[in-house]
Amino acid sequence: MNVLKLLSLTILILSMPISARSSNSSFTFVNSENMQFTDDNKKEIKAIILKTINNVEMVLGQKLKQPIQFTLRVIDRSLADVYGVTGRADKIDAIEIALSSQYGNSLEDAIQDGLRGTLFHELHHTIRGWTIHGNQFPQGIDVATINEGLADVFAEIQINREMNKMAKDVNFDEWTNEVLQLPKNANYGDWMGLHPDGRMAVGYRTGAYLVKLAIKNSGKGIVELSSLSVGKIYQLAGYKQKF
Repeated sequence: MNVLKLLSLTILILSMPISARSSNSSFTFVNSENMQFTDDNKKEIKAIILKTINNVEMVLGQKLKQPIQFTLRVIDRSLADVYGVTGRADKIDAIEIALSSQYGNSLEDAIQDGLRGTLFHELHHTIRGWTIHGNQFPQGIDVATINEGLADVFAEIQINREMNKMAKDVNFDEWTNEVLQLPKNANYGDWMGLHPDGRMAVGYRTGAYLVKLAIKNSGKGIVELSSLSVGKIYQLAGYKQKF
């Protein structure tokens, strides 16, 4: 194939409607008591999801498990620290996204500010196998910390901003050593959500710190890091798993 033909084919592929290349995904929209998705909301969300799927496959060089079942849910509580959107990867082909009805002035604000970042994060989980069902990793907050950190940093690089508004001026070295000393059955909610001492998202925030440190120390990019073991990433960041 000559250069002109190859260029023409590339342009044609890139200009294809997103829905034509990612048409298998399904979408379920669940309203809250206080707010409903509008038709415009649904159309915009679908377009963002399909475009993000293509972005993830292009950046990571891997195909996602298709079709993906997306459940989009409005929740009536604030998600201000995470730009109005959170999510979870239930399986490699099933993702749930929650959008806050109380973020900004409308649901549109959450869609614009938080949806892409959360999608990049959750889709990264499906590629790595860090899912609620069919999880490919052993138990442990030390494991969760690295996997969530990888997903956060991957998303941050794609959207060009950090994934949360929480403080960065904490002693992450102390937090890392604290995480590494935890028993494998340590309470997930305490360390990844709200800790009894008032700290929020210790695992997520520490994980992002460790992944960025591993990138800095090794010169490896986020895509290369995403294929490495949890223990290797700790090693590149200058730490060692205890168990």
